[in-house]
Amino acid sequence: MGLGSFAVVLVGMLLAMGPTVGWQLLTHGPTTVWDHLEYPTRSLEPSPEFLAWPEAADTDLRSLPRSEDLADAVAAGDTLAFLVVQDGSIIGEWYRQDHGPQTPSMLFSASKSILSMLIGAAIDDGLIESVESPVTDFVTELSGSGFDRVTIEELLRMDSGMDYVEDDNPLGIHIRFNYTTELRAQILDLDVREKPDPEFRYKSGDNALLGLILERALGGGTVSDFLEERLWQPLGAGNPASWNLDIEGGFERTWCCLAMTARDLARFGQLVLDEGLWHGERLLSQEWLAMSFEPGFTGDRWPDYFSDSALSNYGYQWWLLEDGSPLAFGKAGQYLYIDRDSDVVIVRLGEDQGDISWAQLMQDLSADLD
Repeated sequence: MGLGSFAVVLVGMLLAMGPTVGWQLLTHGPTTVWDHLEYPTRSLEPSPEFLAWPEAADTDLRSLPRSEDLADAVAAGDTLAFLVVQDGSIIGEWYRQDHGPQTPSMLFSASKSILSMLIGAAIDDGLIESVESPVTDFVTELSGSGFDRVTIEELLRMDSGMDYVEDDNPLGIHIRFNYTTELRAQILDLDVREKPDPEFRYKSGDNALLGLILERALGGGTVSDFLEERLWQPLGAGNPASWNLDIEGGFERTWCCLAMTARDLARFGQLVLDEGLWHGERLLSQEWLAMSFEPGFTGDRWPDYFSDSALSNYGYQWWLLEDGSPLAFGKAGQYLYIDRDSDVVIVRLGEDQGDISWAQLMQDLSADLD
């Protein structure tokens, strides 16, 4: 293809995307774990009652079981941070040379699990009646688009049947959601397919709509402010965090774009281990967490392409492993692994997944720590 033909194709693609989305994609390029430094954000301030993690005398990964496997994995997989907590104390910690305990990076889709906790908090607070509430109780504009028959629970389980296709097609809806400066309008343009999905279909659109429902339920507050007030500061977070917005002062990209440190992400795992309590204070109901980790799909509805994966089901915006352990997972290998039997939380942040089966490695490490 000649230069002129390439230019014509490029201009055509940019026009098809829309000028704003096309320009954002052209100037910023693909999403990275440093996007919180490139886009508008809403900040979460550290807790005024910062609570430091207790630490073991030796937190070198070489002091842990499978130390050689761990050393090879963090060296080979573009890892930024690797953190192991057991019984409420840090027992293993590693950072890349340009990273550290106070360095935030993007969680990508691990953000979805945090939003799930916020939906639970909103139900606990009476802002949302229940997971059985239909979408259109909060987003009336979607009446007539099929969402009258879709519940909040179906969004949580990604079982809404919405017409959202998650892929890297530059002209597709997923790229548009990632780059639009009019996110609320894009969400209000969603539809539901005529027939239910025969099996689990991963789609960030379900989470984006949950984010809009939460914003409506808050009655004028922002999703970030609710996180800061309800969970972030009560958890004693020690560092600033941020949530990317579609535009300055706009709406959170709830499905992808929280940025925080490994130590502060681990606090959410510890909250799960302690069944919604944080140092004696009730932040989430036990009922909500129990519901969150119930498998959402029967075996005949779980896709075959997961057969070689550690991912065996999906709950309320949490992946579930074969033993029932919940996992928050982002596309570049962001992990929050929680083993309730061994009282273990493991966090991995990275720029890339690499060729490592991180979920399996975490399960093996946790079993050895039991």
